[in-house]
This record gives sequence, C-alpha cells and structure tokens, in this order.
Amino acid sequence: MKRFLTMLSLLILLCVVGIWSWMAKPWEGWLMDEEQKSEVKIDRFDRVLDEYVSLGSYTALHQMNTQYPIETKLLIENVLELGNVDDTDVEKRLRNFYLDSTVQVLLDEVHRQYGDLSDIESDFGQVFKELKKKNPSFRKPHVYTQISCLNQSIVVGDTLIGISLDKYLGADFPLYSEYYSEEQRAQMNRDAIVSDAISAYLQYLNHASDPLSYPR
Repeated sequence: MKRFLTMLSLLILLCVVGIWSWMAKPWEGWLMDEEQKSEVKIDRFDRVLDEYVSLGSYTALHQMNTQYPIETKLLIENVLELGNVDDTDVEKRLRNFYLDSTVQVLLDEVHRQYGDLSDIESDFGQVFKELKKKNPSFRKPHVYTQISCLNQSIVVGDTLIGISLDKYLGADFPLYSEYYSEEQRAQMNRDAIVSDAISAYLQYLNHASDPLSYPR
C-alpha cells in the first residue's frame, strides 16, 4: 500500500509539473507549428531519376512510378516529350536519353554544385511566408528538382514547382555558350532559382489551366 501511495504521489507530481510547464509557455507549441509550416524541404526527384539512369535500379523506377507519378509524367510528356508515360518502352527511352554524353556532363555538374539546397529551401520558406501573410488562402506548393536536359527552367502545376537544376549551373558553365546568349547565361545561376520559380508559379495561379513550363 505504501509503495502504491508513493507511486501515486510521483505520478501526481509529474502531472503538476507538466501542466505548469504548459501554463508557463502555452504559446511554445503553437509557435513551433507555425515555424514548421513555413519550412520548405525540396524533394530530390533528380536523385531518384539519376539512380535509375546510372544503375538501372528497379527500386528507383518503382519510386518514380509510385512516389513521383506526377513529376515523372510531367518530365516524360511535357518536358522531354518522349511520348506517353504509359508507353511500354518509355522507361528504356528515358534511360537512353539521359545516358547521352552531353546529358551526363550536366548530371555531373549538378552533383558538384547542388549537393546542398539548404540556402534555397530557406529562401523559399521566407517567400512563401510573405505570400501567406499577404494572402491567407495561399497554399504552399510542393517543390522538387529534376534534370530537364536544358529544355525548361521551371515546371509548375497545381501546388507544384519543379526546378531544373541543369539550367542553373552558372553563366560560365562551358556548355551554355553553345546554346545561349550572354544575356541569357547571366540569369542561369543559383541566385535566380527562387525568383524564377515564384514568378512562374504566380503566373500559373493567375492563369491556371494545364501544367505549364517556364522556358528560358
């Protein structure tokens, strides 16, 4: 009986301490939720695609079809225009396309420059926070990365922003000089990603219909 009373007293003490802690800082949990809502985690779809291309990984292919069905469909049908996502041999066409030597140069440079996206995630978080403040109905879009093989910079859809990292490798990236003017190359850098993406997304929201690309 004595042991039971001791345990009961301890339990009551813990409850009192818990209640006091909440009363002392009742706003802490709310602030944490708001902070988490403003955070942006960019989904590295480009890495899943690269794993399939480089290794022929069926696990990565399964991810593309189940975890990233919209991103995969947009890439195949709208960006690369390789056919219909349901075509029986579309995966083979996709892999062969990315195994091209020029595309491999792009992939290698993306690996080198974009191992860490924390600065870009932070910038997106700040912008989305401001947009939400101005318009409470604004919905934070899902942001992901891809390799478009120089086709489009940004792809947007309903609550969706796709960033083609191969279009933001810097003005001095040698391959760009073969395809782009000096004026165009000046904007093809890391610092332009967030502004390009937001511009394209707001344009889409104002004229929403089908997913559209934002070419450079």
